Amino acid sequence: MRTCFFGIVVFFGSMLSVASPLAAQITPITGWENQLFPSYLISTATLKLGEVPADRLLLGDPVGVLGVEVEAPADNTPVKVTISCDEYLEPSEFSGVLPTQGDKYTILPKVKFRFEKLSRCRQATPTTITFRVQLGSGPVTETSQTLTIRSINDCAFQLQQEQQPVDMSLNFTAYVNEQHPFVDKLLREALDLGVVDSFIGYQGKSTESVILQVYALWDLMVARDMRYSSITATAAASDSVASQHVRMLEETINNTQANCVDGSVLFASLLRKIGIDSALIMQPNHCYMGFWADENHTIFLALETTLLGVDAESPESVPEDLEGAVGEEIRRDKSWPSFVHAILDGTSKYINDGDNFKTDPNYQIIDIALARQAGFLPIPYQNAEEFAAFDFSDYLEVNGIHDLADSGESSELSMDAEMEETDSHEATADEEEEEEAAEEMETER
Repeated sequence: MRTCFFGIVVFFGSMLSVASPLAAQITPITGWENQLFPSYLISTATLKLGEVPADRLLLGDPVGVLGVEVEAPADNTPVKVTISCDEYLEPSEFSGVLPTQGDKYTILPKVKFRFEKLSRCRQATPTTITFRVQLGSGPVTETSQTLTIRSINDCAFQLQQEQQPVDMSLNFTAYVNEQHPFVDKLLREALDLGVVDSFIGYQGKSTESVILQVYALWDLMVARDMRYSSITATAAASDSVASQHVRMLEETINNTQANCVDGSVLFASLLRKIGIDSALIMQPNHCYMGFWADENHTIFLALETTLLGVDAESPESVPEDLEGAVGEEIRRDKSWPSFVHAILDGTSKYINDGDNFKTDPNYQIIDIALARQAGFLPIPYQNAEEFAAFDFSDYLEVNGIHDLADSGESSELSMDAEMEETDSHEATADEEEEEEAAEEMETER
């Protein structure tokens, strides 16, 4: 299996777009076509670079997106570069030496971005970046450039480098957020629906246990009336950067709408939270997701999340793994048929595209665990939006289920009641002990 786990630093230096000359020998570097993508800046902030190819003409941050290009006026010329933008970054500086007269150097200071501010960008907005350069003891040259800060929802997944596409689809892992506070609430709701009584990841030691847990999450999304929505367009455009609008988890959950990427990152977030390894599967103009049904990664199944909410006929034949994993008594009329079709459709795509994953960069299997190990971070939840609880009474009624808690709230109330009852028993026991002690003291007297 070929995963999308590439040497990301190799091509960044040559992809940086440049603006008009700062002076005769100085040119500012202003992101990708005068645009900055907060999702990329956040997800790669702690990227583990490994061994970076040496480039004597590149100084500073090898994956930086802001800086200057400057020609050395003499051998061993001291240089100081400062970049500032009060709204989105703290002043960031590089000091060094330009070794050889006449050579042009790319200088990329390590930029101190205000990540919390970037994560709150919900629509494309202009901002001004100021560049200051001093060569030797000469005067400071200053220029300002207006850039576009893209929405946090805009995910750059492909760049054009010398008319060749460069894959950037690892950026989609930024939207997989296993630590999102809504994830625990969803898992609580799934338990209340009763397909499983606990989420144990691979501890069940069987593929059937893993498949049953995945079905429990699918059943929850069907019960929540999650539907496919094809919205992918972004508010800003670029000739060299291909990007797509991706909903944050809170938007997908509360609006019960998901495009192919939205649904895939949602399921990947849930599965990663319960300890099941998952992957995003990319093909031209489409995304679906897959998971390993065993801890040793020998069985891989794929899930076509765009089939959420569709009315499907019960399949005439069911694969043995699915048949054994989900007993007839917990096969819900609205979720079981679509789940089987989603597994069959997704796994069929995955098998048919097997050779493409080895040869075509437009086909990628993005292992979430490997992306995390490489340092790709999830975009943190920064929204004040509250979790919209769902009324499952109609869904339970349609499926003939009457003996389950209606919601996570009722389960919490039930737990509170049990605690009160326990406290009552403990209080009674304490009173009895006190009475016995009093009687013993009276007898002694």
